[in-house]
Amino acid sequence: MNWLIRDVVILLPDGEVTGDAWIREGRWAAVGRIPDKARGLSFQGRGAYLLPGLIDTHVHFRDLGLSYKGTFYTETRAALAGGVTTAFDMPNTVPPTTTLDRWREKLYHVSRQSWTNYALYFGATEDNIEEIKRLDPMQVPGVKVFLASSTGELLVTDESYVSQLMRESPVRLIFHSEKESLIQAAQSQWKGVDWDTVPDLHTRMRPPEACIESTKWLLAEAPQSAVPLHILHITTAEEVSLLRARPAHVSAETCPIYLQWSAEDFRTYRHLLKCNPSLKFPSDREGLWEGLIDGTLEIVGTDHAPHLWSEKQRSYNEAPSGAPAHGYLLPWLWTLGRARRLSLAFWIEKMVYAPIRRWGIQERGPIQEGLWADAVLFSPNESTVVPPPAAPIHYGRVAWHPLGNHTLQGRVRAVWVNGQLSFCEGQFYGTPAGQPVVFR
Repeated sequence: MNWLIRDVVILLPDGEVTGDAWIREGRWAAVGRIPDKARGLSFQGRGAYLLPGLIDTHVHFRDLGLSYKGTFYTETRAALAGGVTTAFDMPNTVPPTTTLDRWREKLYHVSRQSWTNYALYFGATEDNIEEIKRLDPMQVPGVKVFLASSTGELLVTDESYVSQLMRESPVRLIFHSEKESLIQAAQSQWKGVDWDTVPDLHTRMRPPEACIESTKWLLAEAPQSAVPLHILHITTAEEVSLLRARPAHVSAETCPIYLQWSAEDFRTYRHLLKCNPSLKFPSDREGLWEGLIDGTLEIVGTDHAPHLWSEKQRSYNEAPSGAPAHGYLLPWLWTLGRARRLSLAFWIEKMVYAPIRRWGIQERGPIQEGLWADAVLFSPNESTVVPPPAAPIHYGRVAWHPLGNHTLQGRVRAVWVNGQLSFCEGQFYGTPAGQPVVFR
């Protein structure tokens, strides 16, 4: 179906243009001014912003094996509602995606139910390097290496093996950067303590030093790496300082949860903000903002990780780590940015243009003639209310969000994926239109 999107402010890589856009056969056919011959269904933008669809390079959609928390169908719908049109899913599912057969099985499974475009990471173990060597760089966005234990059973602590991966992997390596031995020592020290006694318990259990020492080691090894390296969910100001001298083939991200909250907020939110790595201190949060603004942290990934509300009410040791981030993402980012006088273009750089450059994503990204039409119609002057837990209008399966009962600035009005109108005014339309991402 073709579309004529009328009366919008179109965000382009080099600025804004007011006018119309034409989608023909799933791709941008004209931008700004459209020809008289243009035909299609008309969509009235009423002066809203037409933005490139967000690319989230860090999600946990739970398929396969954890469908009671979320599926590709439910979680890509939540992503879509927040303005995301492409998502890269992590491998720590059940079973983990650590063989080519499992990767292919997962690819087949999600291809029938993804509302967003998709790519699937591969998981590293300490004995699957031969499988890793067979990965296709045009299909696989990277190999996830857990240097510390987190959700799932993946863990790689042998530094010589990680160095071997850096030399022999055919695809980018993606790191959960914490030092397992420091986490184990901290957990022994604080064993038996609860939230009531130590409100920032999780920060003590997974201390800043675990992140700093791990990232320091990765940066020391990086010059010998034959492939690009990406460090996930940076949480400390010291890591930002270290990353300012990173080699050109190293990139890093942070996540909205670390930009919004700090360890001081555990007193109010407790388990809801329990995630790995842990929230750090207000000075670290400011360091993350500085790194984001000066370009040291090039990318924002959500680390969307749904768990049931009932699971998050358990005791500290039993409550799982992770929190949902989708459903309201673009208004969330816009609200955070407005407080610091950042433009919409700032977030499009972090969640569209930077991922396109770093991953070499083909035929997607900017609103540009010939590319696939992945787009978000966003009204920055309206508002979005995040519902309380268990409200029926939540988009994700777990039906809660740490921003519950908050009012955010901006509203996602409509989303197109590969030229198909898939979300409009709070409703989903048609069938899942996501396609696999292709890399250069």
